Amino acid sequence: MSEYQTENNFLIAEGTKGEIYFFVTSKKSNPQKPYIVYDGFDHAIFIRNDEQKIILDYINPEVRDKLRKSKEVFMIETIHENIKDTYPVMMRIVDKIPVDWGQIGLKNWEELALQL
Repeated sequence: MSEYQTENNFLIAEGTKGEIYFFVTSKKSNPQKPYIVYDGFDHAIFIRNDEQKIILDYINPEVRDKLRKSKEVFMIETIHENIKDTYPVMMRIVDKIPVDWGQIGLKNWEELALQL
């Protein structure tokens, strides 16, 4: 069974037609039927393949509503400033992601903002 890993440095951008792009660091293996599980709150889980569950932590509140309404986003994997791979990722919107974020060591957006 795969463990969760956290994507420490990612960027979410919106295209001119409203499409959503996630820029993440390139991974070693290939994606296989990738999807994102999202409940509209602080964190999302990017299931890249059967062995990789990647936490996209601290989703900015300004982007959450657009993500909740998205059926598909685009993942862009980069090596430094170069694009290695780009592929569509389906969104699976759920009522609540069944993960205790505190056990993984994550806080919510508001707690993070108070630390800054």
